[in-house]
Amino acid sequence: MRRVPCAIDITASPALCRALRADSELLGKRYRLTERETARLRAIAGHPGMTAACTVYRMNRLAPLAMNLRGTLRALGPALRRTIDAYWVDHPRGHAHFYIESCRFADWLAQAIAAGLSVPATVAGELARETAFVRGALVASRTEG
Repeated sequence: MRRVPCAIDITASPALCRALRADSELLGKRYRLTERETARLRAIAGHPGMTAACTVYRMNRLAPLAMNLRGTLRALGPALRRTIDAYWVDHPRGHAHFYIESCRFADWLAQAIAAGLSVPATVAGELARETAFVRGALVASRTEG
């Protein structure tokens, strides 16, 4: 069991949110919470607005990738959703710095492809080109002027 900000976990994972709606004991199995915290989180997970909250969270996670790795995402085509979902499982927390998040995704995708992830043939070229740009932008963003 862990003691973490599980409200973030619920918002970041629509699957977890749905699971909590179906199994009210799941919180106790995953987290160390007081009764009050458990009741609040059950209410949060069950709130009709959580669907929108999960969507907004995922849009915010996707934004840096869409801005910095647009060609790669386009090249992924129908494989995009499963690829992004797999990345978010491996990296459940995003990074506020867009270039860091983009580099992290690019590195993850390159490793996944090397390990056998099936993607369209055009992805590797787009990924290499855009990764070089993002790495350069990241270095420039860290330079104090």
